[in-house]
Amino acid sequence: MRSQLLATALFVVIGFNGATPSAASDEASGTKAIALIDDFEDGDLVGWAAPTGSCSAVNTPLTGANGSSRSLRIDGDCAHYFGTWFDLVNFQATGVSFWVRSGSTFLIDAYVVLGDDNVTTDNGVVFFAAYFGRFVIWGPGGTVYDLAPYVANQWYWVNLTLDWVGRNVDVSIDGVPWQYNLPFRSQTATTLTKLHFYNFHSSTAWLDDIVMSSPPPSLDLFENGFESADTTGWNRAVPTQPTRLVLFDGGGVSGAIGGRAGADVLCGQAAQTATGIPVSATTRAFLTVSAADEIRDYPLIYEVPTDRPVTGPNWNVIADNWADLLDGTIDQSLVAAGAQTATNFWYTGSTSDGAVSPYTCSGWTDGTTFLDGRYGRTQETDDRWISNGEATCGASSYHVLCLAWR
Repeated sequence: MRSQLLATALFVVIGFNGATPSAASDEASGTKAIALIDDFEDGDLVGWAAPTGSCSAVNTPLTGANGSSRSLRIDGDCAHYFGTWFDLVNFQATGVSFWVRSGSTFLIDAYVVLGDDNVTTDNGVVFFAAYFGRFVIWGPGGTVYDLAPYVANQWYWVNLTLDWVGRNVDVSIDGVPWQYNLPFRSQTATTLTKLHFYNFHSSTAWLDDIVMSSPPPSLDLFENGFESADTTGWNRAVPTQPTRLVLFDGGGVSGAIGGRAGADVLCGQAAQTATGIPVSATTRAFLTVSAADEIRDYPLIYEVPTDRPVTGPNWNVIADNWADLLDGTIDQSLVAAGAQTATNFWYTGSTSDGAVSPYTCSGWTDGTTFLDGRYGRTQETDDRWISNGEATCGASSYHVLCLAWR
């Protein structure tokens, strides 16, 4: 199918559960539209601009997504915006679907950037990429929002739902929702005029089955598009938000936190103003108080789930699950994950595996300089992140780390 700009009132039915996108007519005149649909099976790149960076783009017959034969392949290091791109003219898409494949888990490639012509000012509305083994989206100010892990040379189906009123995007990959309400990177763009595809490092990436529409699929399509009212094979359930454990900053304290009760109160108060904390979440101070109240025993004491990813407030993954969190290393530092700032130390009272250390400021009730408390470093990913050394209990600049889940 040749890439097209369609002015007629068409609607794209994007199948859930891995179904192939297909086109259907819409009888509600003027209410739905497709901006771009391209599966590259025609063998050309009509409508796609030639790269101007150190890379090349071809319509390749060697691989296609979802059982197809062909796709768009880009080779080399294009640099930002200097790969291939498609002119959308002026379209406020609310549904975007594509298949993407990265050639490496050790490089940054497969950028899919949606934005307007002021790319140097706005930096795109959606900035999607394959980033060292994980798909990510960049937000305002360069904030990185973590999505799903990926394997090199494997296809993944990405669906984006854009909210132009709230200026945010929901992301699902292979039918699984990964992020909700991520802010647009651009603070000013009001429409889409370009779709860019490129690599940042010298690599190979592929793109296929692109669909850009407005609106994205909703229950309305069953009323407006399916005369037979047959919805067999379609999932009409609203996806639930992925569950996770969230680490976040509880503020600066001395060793006289008030024991477990006082520390948990601090975290409950901090959760009221912190961003990225799940609604109606349970909060606890991430702190070992005594041999009867150790971090490693949270699943038994406080019923903390053990099978969920541990993230910062912005979904940046710190550990894959509870066991991974306490195995001596973490995937990225608390600073990188947005759970603490670079200048903070945090009281832990713990050894590297979450057991009690001899240094807990007398169960976090003593704020004098006569006792010490074990602390962690926010910029480390080895065991120093949780067990770096001892500091006086009177150090009021040390912080409490908090844990939230629901």
